[in-house]
Amino acid sequence: MEWNWNKTSIDLPYSYKNLKTLLDAVCKKENQFSQVDFCMWCDNLTMAWEDEDLDDHDELARVIARDIECQWDFH
Repeated sequence: MEWNWNKTSIDLPYSYKNLKTLLDAVCKKENQFSQVDFCMWCDNLTMAWEDEDLDDHDELARVIARDIECQWDFH
């Protein structure tokens, strides 16, 4: 499926490990990216993995990323 990818300054592959790294940076207030960029990256992750068969770690990452993106939409 063709997706309209969100623009974001975060240039990392979509993975459980990278989501964890980004969340760690945000929690420690060490992020070099905006909240908008982080939310757009999370939305892109959920789109990239929409129809994928995911292992437990990646499924957890998808659910967390979806929640982050949805909370941004509510904001």
